[in-house]
Amino acid sequence: MKTGVAYFGVRNPKWVREDMKIIRDLGFTHVLHTWSEEDEQYYRGTMEEIVALSAELGLKVYVNPWGVGRVFGGEAYSELVSKNPALAQISSNGRTLPAACPNQDAFREYLFGWIESVCRTAAETIFWDEPHFYFEKGALDKWACRCAMCRRKFEEENGKPMPETLTPEVKNFREKSLLRFLESVTKKVHEHGKRNSVCLLPPWFPAGLDRWEDVAALKPVDEIASDPYWEKETPAAVIQKNYAEVSARLHALAGEYGKESQMWIKNYHIVAGAENDVAVATEASYRAGIRNIFAWSYRGSEYLSWLRSDNPEKVWKTQCEALAKYQKI
Repeated sequence: MKTGVAYFGVRNPKWVREDMKIIRDLGFTHVLHTWSEEDEQYYRGTMEEIVALSAELGLKVYVNPWGVGRVFGGEAYSELVSKNPALAQISSNGRTLPAACPNQDAFREYLFGWIESVCRTAAETIFWDEPHFYFEKGALDKWACRCAMCRRKFEEENGKPMPETLTPEVKNFREKSLLRFLESVTKKVHEHGKRNSVCLLPPWFPAGLDRWEDVAALKPVDEIASDPYWEKETPAAVIQKNYAEVSARLHALAGEYGKESQMWIKNYHIVAGAENDVAVATEASYRAGIRNIFAWSYRGSEYLSWLRSDNPEKVWKTQCEALAKYQKI
């Protein structure tokens, strides 16, 4: 049984060491550290130290490109598009978006450099967190990307200009674009001898990756994951159903393609009185066959005000107890 927790927002190695000891002593086997554009530009040495001390304490380390290019999940800001506006995704209504396009060669080159930095550390796994084309809640009728590169590639592959509506051909192009992108970065990671885990947004998000089997089929991908997080008002029965269904789908795909499967449990924005939802999601994942369960994030996100749960201490206690039950099996 693999158990882990995401840890971020702290860049003092002395303090991180003490938290890693707590995580280890609670029986966790893994930790995920975020590595943002800011970390890559300014704190590379600090991140190397944080990853090293985590590994020295016996934890296996995942690292993710936190918010990089806004193509991956995370609350970190991205400045890649502001530095190079030609990288930007363009919405179907012509709006320039604050996210880099996966079809842009310069964005891939940036990520190759990021991979070089991260893979020099003691990290075990690179965690490609929620790769997606840009979308906004409340504006799901808009889609991306219609930048010059995407329109040119679409026309080359389909023999006609890219439509302004999200036709089946456009959906297929978006899917193929993200798959090519993932294949290139995961292959580069394998060249450095590290593992790849790809976390797929749940089916109700228009990420552009609907055919999970195509991701599982990518040779450099070692693990497929998902994070069907819930809203504050979501009933426990719906949480249980969503986690059971997504976990079963992941577990079946992993078995079919010879990969590992992983599920993430929400530990942020948990409202008071609903802490048991964490245990519900954990149990549903385990019962569906998942033996690799991580929590996002450490101590109910208590020290990050926007993410903080109402009672982070109770959330953390609930999560640790829920995982401990299965660690003993």
